[in-house]
Amino acid sequence: MERLIEPRPRARKAADWFKSRYALRLKREGFVTRFAGGMCILFSSISMSLAVLGMPTGLGVWIDLLLFLAANALLMVLLGYIISSMLAFLYVPLPRRLTANVLYTGAQSSVVLYFTELGTAISILFGAAYALAALLVGLLFGFLLNLKVHRTAKAALAVSAAVLVAAVPFYAGWPSPAKQPERVDAASQDQAEPLLEPSRIEADNPGEPGGYSVKAFSYGSGQDKHRDEFGKDVDVVTETIDASDYITSWSKLKTWFWGFNEHSLPLNGRVWMPEGEGPFPLVLIVHGNHLMEYFSDGGYAYLGELLASRGIIAVSVDANYMNYSVWSSLPNDDMKIRGWLLLKHLQQIQTLAAQNGTLFTGMVDWDKIGLIGHSRGGQAVAIAADAERWFADDMSLDSIRSIQIQSVVAIAPTDKRVDDKSAQLLDTNYFTIQGAKDADVNNFYGERQYSRVGFSGESDRFKAQLYLAHANHSQFNTDWGTMDERLPGGLLLNREDLMNPEDQREVAKVFISAFLEATLLDHVEYKALFQDYRSGLQWLPPTDYVSRYEGADFVRVIHYDAYNRLIGQTAYEGMVAGEKEKPKDRDGNTKGTAGMSLQWEEPGAVYELELSSVAARELEKVEEGSLVFSLSNLEWDLLQQEKEQEEQPSDADDGAQNRDESPIVDEDAELPPLPSIEVVLTTDSGEELSVELDQFMSVPEPAYTSFLKMGFLEDRIKNNKYRNPVEAVYQTFIIPIELFVSPEGETEEENVPLAPQEISGIQFRFQSERGKVMLDDIGFLPRGGSYVEYRK
Repeated sequence: MERLIEPRPRARKAADWFKSRYALRLKREGFVTRFAGGMCILFSSISMSLAVLGMPTGLGVWIDLLLFLAANALLMVLLGYIISSMLAFLYVPLPRRLTANVLYTGAQSSVVLYFTELGTAISILFGAAYALAALLVGLLFGFLLNLKVHRTAKAALAVSAAVLVAAVPFYAGWPSPAKQPERVDAASQDQAEPLLEPSRIEADNPGEPGGYSVKAFSYGSGQDKHRDEFGKDVDVVTETIDASDYITSWSKLKTWFWGFNEHSLPLNGRVWMPEGEGPFPLVLIVHGNHLMEYFSDGGYAYLGELLASRGIIAVSVDANYMNYSVWSSLPNDDMKIRGWLLLKHLQQIQTLAAQNGTLFTGMVDWDKIGLIGHSRGGQAVAIAADAERWFADDMSLDSIRSIQIQSVVAIAPTDKRVDDKSAQLLDTNYFTIQGAKDADVNNFYGERQYSRVGFSGESDRFKAQLYLAHANHSQFNTDWGTMDERLPGGLLLNREDLMNPEDQREVAKVFISAFLEATLLDHVEYKALFQDYRSGLQWLPPTDYVSRYEGADFVRVIHYDAYNRLIGQTAYEGMVAGEKEKPKDRDGNTKGTAGMSLQWEEPGAVYELELSSVAARELEKVEEGSLVFSLSNLEWDLLQQEKEQEEQPSDADDGAQNRDESPIVDEDAELPPLPSIEVVLTTDSGEELSVELDQFMSVPEPAYTSFLKMGFLEDRIKNNKYRNPVEAVYQTFIIPIELFVSPEGETEEENVPLAPQEISGIQFRFQSERGKVMLDDIGFLPRGGSYVEYRK
């Protein structure tokens, strides 16, 4: 007879235990805990939705949401079973499925925040807080809905609770941006209104449409998978280009998305052309790096339409396939290729213009070419304008080597070294614009390129820069929205005091149009806007402007990076410190050039420049022109010095570490009064003629910026990118010599105009209490070089 083998009692007991514990995993769940678990699912779905919007696949927003939310739900259910079972096996006396949902929500949101570059510790902390908020909100509303009261009462209680929960952060004042320091006696400071104001420019508003009707069309491959204007509806079909000599890393996912690779890049462009008899100047516009799947080239239509209406052909270049994707990253050398791509577009338009019967035939004035770039595009236009530095051996560009780029505009540009080289522009008009609230390109890198623009002789060319206290990065492009960071990180950005998008673009329209009118259409009256922005305030929205200017006709007395033969010697009186110093950006990096840093503690300090014996001959050409100098207010350096003195680190290394890791301005610091300066010209005969700078133009207040809604994060995330709220930016003062008067108060009839060659020295007398400034580019503009007139 066959013997039956009984199951081992120990194995059966273990199996029974596992079954019983698994069956008990939901024992502690009730209506309230199930509702709270559902709230965790909702919070987790919201977190995933925000993450999905910041990492598009290209399949479309709704498909992306459907796919990722389904995957998130599936993973949450799977891990919910696993975690709740483990908790049951471990006899954890908690609602186990709810606990699993809370843990998943915290972990998932922490991962999302980590890839938003918040860092490990902050991501875990915020993820845990987010999960805790989901739990508490869920328990609260679950409890209210579980009460044995009438439905109307339940609804009233739920609404009241929702209002209370939403109101608590508002009334608590949290989260709040970093508080910026306040100026001592700001209300009572004797900051007189300027007695000398610039006259308004006698010209029409360059930001308003001109007299030309505009024809809009597109050119491209005709094969674009995503945009009909470059696909089946393209107006002009163009050839593709082979970039394989430059691109050696091109993702297969890019090829899948676009339908082409580095061997066949399309030349796609949106064109706005004046209707009328040509030829017209031509300007190419190129965007910067943005999420590849969210196209960028249509975001400058506001500029293209304006320029075309005023007699300039504008083309917005499609460089979206060079942009970053979460899934396919960037091609190698993308900065260099963006510049090369602009040159290939010029070459393509040159070919079309040379053919009979095309939309470009006879329409382009090849002596008047300009480039506009934004972000990485702002650096690409400088690379294209200095093409020989990078592309001298590229024979495919031979046909356009005779084309001279006349004018370059850089909107919030980058300035990275490419092949260990930087663009050096010679005899090229240059204009750059930057917002102080730019949370993407958070430093004014355009100022570096400004310093690398030079002129070989007297001409009507010039360079200028503009700094806007309340402008950001993305609002210059209508396709980029209002946030400078992709979701969900963009939700952390502080929008208080940020310019209205339309106002920010209005500033861009006025200045960029005026710049191109002055440099490509010879409407030189618009130069006044760049020499003194106040001459065009009637066209501009309210914000704080800081501007810098230098013309090719500038007679330099001293530039602190060069030998200055017009200077005999310099002298200081009452200065705590006076030395050459390189201004720094928010990251603590130098801006490439040096200025004269001057610090004083009491009124009466003087900085004097004595002109050399050869200066008189050079100044004869000035012909009753204007004194010019650029000045930056470095008041925050005083606060940093005071902070270091108070901390008194034990050794030099600790002090250096404190300077590197702590903000340069404490929120409880008190700012000194704005500098009050008397500018004095001395003559060979010992006479002194002066101008109170406040009566001409006050020294600008630095633009202190709070980047984040949660101020305590500014020195803790993104590698301390937002640690410093301010950077050094120069304001140029152009003061007609005729405005300098003798302190004896001579009448206008008695005051004989000063001949520039009689000037023997320049003094800066600091009349306010403590302060620190930086001076650079001191010299003269000849009569006719200044386009601004002043009235009392």
